[in-house]
Amino acid sequence: MREPAIKSPVSSGGFFLKGEKKEIWMQLCERAASEQDPDKLMELVKEINRLLEEKERRLKETSKRP
Repeated sequence: MREPAIKSPVSSGGFFLKGEKKEIWMQLCERAASEQDPDKLMELVKEINRLLEEKERRLKETSKRP
């Protein structure tokens, strides 16, 4: 079985890497821009999409609060 193309530390619920200010999805976009392997690129795109959808849900919930 092949190793996943990306290892995202998002399972803790955080969107930032420890000690870094850049969001993980931005870092994954940088990796995707230079990825040559189509399978790894697809995995990166899926993870980027998942993270952005999660962020969108979180922002919508925050904006609904009085």
